[in-house]
Amino acid sequence: MEQHYQISRKKAEAISTGVFLIALGVLFYFNYWWPGILLAIWAFLGTRQSLTGRHFDFAVSSIILLGLFVVITFDISWSVLGPLLFVIGGAYMIFREYFFATEGSKPKGLEEKEPEVYEEEE
Repeated sequence: MEQHYQISRKKAEAISTGVFLIALGVLFYFNYWWPGILLAIWAFLGTRQSLTGRHFDFAVSSIILLGLFVVITFDISWSVLGPLLFVIGGAYMIFREYFFATEGSKPKGLEEKEPEVYEEEE
């Protein structure tokens, strides 16, 4: 399955990093580190995933990070829910890379190059 990016990965990375820095600034201002850092991480990941067209990844990240934020903020007993969110997130990441990774997902520089064919001069 070929992904169609709305913007380049480089631009998405720059924008998401800017969003993360803004979120950290807000956390500094309000001195709300925990569980506020979960929102900052969600803003960073969500922005990058959304801008690169990975909408399903965005939905899964949102469920996990916002779920943890709600559980912690409202003091919900997360002895079952918290670990379950981590297991779902980890399993999703493993299955996504194992079953749905495309050939184009190799790191840059590790692509197989076609051998060059030289024609002999007569």
